[in-house]
Amino acid sequence: MEFIIPEEETELIIGKVKVEWVNLGEGLSGDYNPDDPEDENLLRFDVSKLENGEWVEVPDASYCTLFSANASDENKQEGLRILMDNIYEEVRAGHSIKKLCERLSWISPETMENF
Repeated sequence: MEFIIPEEETELIIGKVKVEWVNLGEGLSGDYNPDDPEDENLLRFDVSKLENGEWVEVPDASYCTLFSANASDENKQEGLRILMDNIYEEVRAGHSIKKLCERLSWISPETMENF
């Protein structure tokens, strides 16, 4: 089974399943506002699967999280591992992961041990 961790540590690929962090400038209440000291730049995770040599988005598997874009690379990588551990078998089996991803959207560096 292929296991890839790119140098930039923004994605994790195992077999034909990929989980990646995406920074779309989302914050606690919509778009991130850098002028608001209470706001936080948050990461989104996207899940894809390899079909016929192309990465295809898994339906209902892209969610903003409580994971800070400023988290350490080590925390980001551990977060990806946790996400993959939770979704891999379900994606491989072709099951819907919408409810699972909704729950996983609450992940943050402080709550990783709860997943």
